[in-house]
Amino acid sequence: MVTGFVASAAPPTPGSPIAIPNSHGGFDFIEVDQQNSRLLAPHTRNGTLDVFDSTSGKLIKQCWLGATQSLAVDAQSGKYYIAGSDKPRLVTIDSKTLESAGETTLSGPADIVTFDPKNHVAYVCHDDGTEVWAVDVVSNKVIASISIPEGPEGIVYDEKGDRIFVNVRKTNEVVVIDPDANKVVAKWSTAPAQAPHGLAIDSGMHRLFAAGGNGQLVEIDSGSGKVVSSAKIAPKVDQVAYDPELKQIYSASGTGVISVVLAKNSGLESIGDVPTHSGAHSVAVDLKTHIVWTAYSDGNASYILPLKPAEPGQ
Repeated sequence: MVTGFVASAAPPTPGSPIAIPNSHGGFDFIEVDQQNSRLLAPHTRNGTLDVFDSTSGKLIKQCWLGATQSLAVDAQSGKYYIAGSDKPRLVTIDSKTLESAGETTLSGPADIVTFDPKNHVAYVCHDDGTEVWAVDVVSNKVIASISIPEGPEGIVYDEKGDRIFVNVRKTNEVVVIDPDANKVVAKWSTAPAQAPHGLAIDSGMHRLFAAGGNGQLVEIDSGSGKVVSSAKIAPKVDQVAYDPELKQIYSASGTGVISVVLAKNSGLESIGDVPTHSGAHSVAVDLKTHIVWTAYSDGNASYILPLKPAEPGQ
């Protein structure tokens, strides 16, 4: 199992909300560009990609794209691949200029996305649909449409095992895709987690972390598909994030908390719920500073909220 965890680990503590100027409405998924220390927030209801400094929370730029849901970072090429929903497409943004660098038209609204740097292919899930589109980001063309069960909610690329993993809500399983063949090669149950949404990975330790809407987080061996441990979390979790140094998994619930679970040698262990704000169901972590971020709207304005890591020894 996971080694080198921080035995005295404690949950992070909420800082002060940071209001986003000239914006309104909620978010779906957020990510951190670890190389450039940026918090990237596809601001679905505002029609923008909001780019912040992931250390200070300072707004760098708002890119007007229409409704977008999620994104993947291509660190090697310096690109962001952003899933559009009101205009079905995958948009490429240059990370240096923060300007559009191309787009691929899709046959339906896009939701979650991950990136395979080996093949230069983005994998985009049809929102609440039954397919994953494989998009060649060099040619901006869909090169495969991969059939899956209905209801994809989380997707990650495993760089060590060279596999794509997709959480499927309606069938309570993880679907495994071979990116070389662009075919489903396995389906694994997530029980006791039901209606799985958020998905995170520790590629080095061969572990998947899948969050069920029923309030269960499961740890899955990414080689065998076996569920090796589970822990209670808040219900209605959407996005999850993982800090491999602290060995903490953050599960963001729209009920207004982030559940924090420690990945120990003996299995998953809940170490508490951190209050955020009702509707804050997105989460990302800056691996340099260990600051955890979430984003939300209070009905009038929109905000990002930092959760600061516990001091050593806590």
